[in-house]
Amino acid sequence: MPRAKVDNRGRISIPASLRRELGLDDEGELFVEREGAKLILRKVAVEIPTVNSRGGWKKKPVVTASEVLGGP
Repeated sequence: MPRAKVDNRGRISIPASLRRELGLDDEGELFVEREGAKLILRKVAVEIPTVNSRGGWKKKPVVTASEVLGGP
């Protein structure tokens, strides 16, 4: 299991192999949630533009199939 350290400024370094698997780049954003003694990091979904019912643009988050099915 990969490990990460927290530095004196509170930053966490995520191992490169996990960043590649998740498609996180240098400017990637994560949601941080707490469940008891666990911290859960979730990749912020990319937003794609869509047209609303009045013909204007709105943004809709991209959701993966595993997220819909309750997976990571």
